[in-house]
Amino acid sequence: MLWPLIKASLPAKSLLLLALAVLFWFAGFHTLLGVVLFLALEVIMWRNSATYASQDFVYSKDILRLFSCDGGQLRVGMDTTNIRNIDKIKLWQDQQYGFIDFALGQQLQVRYKFPLEQYQPLRLWLQQHLPATNLETSLALN
Repeated sequence: MLWPLIKASLPAKSLLLLALAVLFWFAGFHTLLGVVLFLALEVIMWRNSATYASQDFVYSKDILRLFSCDGGQLRVGMDTTNIRNIDKIKLWQDQQYGFIDFALGQQLQVRYKFPLEQYQPLRLWLQQHLPATNLETSLALN
């Protein structure tokens, strides 16, 4: 898709604007209208595909290395938030993987899948370090 490249890159935006100006100069208004229509369809299609892509879970070989707790702050990978900001954590498993899903602040979503043998250690770690957080799990708690 063309839109993610254009959206994130200032040189790509400049080149696109230059190309549109050249098309308008040589081919007239109708060609410019066609290009704008094409880009509008591209944006619409990109937004739909971005919604599906955001539903994906990132695979982690060692999920416990991503989590750390220090002085009331929870760190997941490179992102940090106050423990009080986390209301609910969803933790479940299927035949091969464990999954974790929760909001880390207002704009960040933590969505990982990891090897199934790390499910119980992660559940215990979360219970120990985040006792006030609602932990929704697919396993019965002991």
